[in-house]
Amino acid sequence: MSDRLSALLALIASTMLFAASYTLTKVALVDLPPFTLGLARFVLAGAILALWAVVTRQPRPSRADRRRLLAAGLLGVTAYFAVENVALQWANATDAALLVASYPALTALADAAVNRRRTSAVAWLGIALAGLGVSVIVVAVPDASAMTPMRLWGDLLLLVPGVLWAFYTFITTEVTTSPLLTITWQDAIGGLAFVPLALLELPRWHWPTQPSSTLAALAGLTLLCSIAAMVTYARALRGLSSTTVVTGLNLVPLWGLVIAASFLHEQVHLLQLAGGLIVCLGVTLTALKPAGVVVGA
Repeated sequence: MSDRLSALLALIASTMLFAASYTLTKVALVDLPPFTLGLARFVLAGAILALWAVVTRQPRPSRADRRRLLAAGLLGVTAYFAVENVALQWANATDAALLVASYPALTALADAAVNRRRTSAVAWLGIALAGLGVSVIVVAVPDASAMTPMRLWGDLLLLVPGVLWAFYTFITTEVTTSPLLTITWQDAIGGLAFVPLALLELPRWHWPTQPSSTLAALAGLTLLCSIAAMVTYARALRGLSSTTVVTGLNLVPLWGLVIAASFLHEQVHLLQLAGGLIVCLGVTLTALKPAGVVVGA
């Protein structure tokens, strides 16, 4: 198997695993409050990866990298997933899968604003199209009665992680530590930072009403989404251009819709699909004429 084909397969696998996280999170949230779920997911992932780092005698990151990893763990793990988990209490998994397609465009927009990078007219058009697509996704639902005020707030809140991811990306581009060791430190730091947030939910802790489903969802989030997805994504980044990877991330909404429809039986309006396609088109234009930053999922 050629190196490029292997990287392409890794990219496809990572998009499937990233997309599965929204459905798995919805299942786990039935029994676990959002911050408690974040704590369990990332402490477990961090512990597994830390064991790997010890067994394989991975080098300790430099002092400068440790500062960056601390910031990245707090921003890209704790803050990102705290907001996402809260939003998914109210929004549908299909909404999340479609809205996440706008994150690369949000990163490009933040990069242009914060780092003052020159942005081409084509990239601005792509960002504008992504914004239009997001508006369509939020407004168009299969049944007007299904758009409750809480679902609307959940959809809007799902845009916040996109901004957080942009700043997380800016930090991690400066890290020189290997990708897997970077993930190890970030998951461990981010998981531990969930402890005070999870303690706020202590009155909501209870024995699971559906223990098998909850444990399976937590295992999937930990092993598949927090570890395997990031490993395959890192493999794709090593074998493909950043433009190919960013464009390939447009598969996340497609897989997300298929998984949510299959397991949660969520309905999707044709207008929502159209909005998702508009977002993907906008992100593709932004990737073809980027604002100078490589983004992730």
